[in-house]
Amino acid sequence: MPKASCAPSTRRREKPETRRAALTLPDLTGKILTVRGPVDPDQLGVTLTHEHIFIDVRRTHLPHRKWKVEADRVVAESPDEDFPATELARWDAKLDLSNVHLARAVAPIVDNYVLSDERLAVEELLAFKAAGGRTVVDVTSIGLKRDPRALKRVSESTGLHIVMGTGYYQRVFHPDDMDRRSVDDLSRTIVRDVTVGVHDGIDQTDIRAGVIGEIGINGDPLISNELKSMRAAAIASRLTGATILIHLGGVGAEKHKVLDIAAEEGVQLSHVILGHCDGIAGDIPFLLELVQRGIYIAFDNLGREPAVAAPSSTAVAAEAVPRLIEEGFEDRILLSHDICWKTSLKAYAGFGYAFIQDQFLPRLRDLGVTETQIHTLMVSNPKQAFAFVSPRG
Repeated sequence: MPKASCAPSTRRREKPETRRAALTLPDLTGKILTVRGPVDPDQLGVTLTHEHIFIDVRRTHLPHRKWKVEADRVVAESPDEDFPATELARWDAKLDLSNVHLARAVAPIVDNYVLSDERLAVEELLAFKAAGGRTVVDVTSIGLKRDPRALKRVSESTGLHIVMGTGYYQRVFHPDDMDRRSVDDLSRTIVRDVTVGVHDGIDQTDIRAGVIGEIGINGDPLISNELKSMRAAAIASRLTGATILIHLGGVGAEKHKVLDIAAEEGVQLSHVILGHCDGIAGDIPFLLELVQRGIYIAFDNLGREPAVAAPSSTAVAAEAVPRLIEEGFEDRILLSHDICWKTSLKAYAGFGYAFIQDQFLPRLRDLGVTETQIHTLMVSNPKQAFAFVSPRG
């Protein structure tokens, strides 16, 4: 075995200041990060805070497979051996106006759960723009087939600002090796998406995510990988200054546990959005309990029912908005649709991305919400919610 050389190493040593510079993350304090780069918050205008433009959610809508929690893990139940072949024929059909009623009410159709048509996306979003819209926050996160390049092209075609999401979605969509990944592994990926750019599954792009979400927390019960995902999102938020947007946050008191994780990691809860609060819109005391922690409450499943009339969840959310305003939380409410199925698009007889402007805001006016308050909900709150704060750590 040759002796090790005692000669001095010729490898160039980095100066301490060089090493520090290499570890410095970009400071976007006070800015909104869109797929075309940072913008001032005042440029946002009327904003949809929770949407999907390109997405694939077939995994949770399979007709022949169900998911369950078993021993702290999500596992697929065995397919029903008696599942009829004719149901599979429906599943494989192309969605159009002749069978859209089946996708909406009776049988799942695979084509409904994929949004991939760029031309149609532009067309649908232009209806939002024509109604006064200016910005869309697309919270399609890791595992849902994000398409950063397509989002940038749509932004350029429509003139709309688009903010892209990052982080890990619901447990069914977690990576196969999620059990083995550490919190640090997950947080590094999220930080990379915000500071360097999103890997689109083919190669690395320089198109950066501007929000950490939606972070999929289903709960009932919470499992370890969900808590790990939430902690990684919180660490990445503290390191980058990006807002966290949570999908559901679990059930009942589980929501507090999830928020506690963010607080433990040093995240300001005023920089956290709790999504899908439509489902608890009728429980005003619980909503107040949550919003008093400083978070944003998002009613973001609006327009999934035929109308804003009772007893739809959209109608219940409409009633909740003035109640929260009366309690002094006008500045903590966000509104959106969460479009992720074709049946929500106008081309497939849905309400599209302009439902809030077309129908929900008129309903709020009927309930006594003023124009100034509507401006707060649709313009002022989003520009505060998605502005980066100073990174720490």
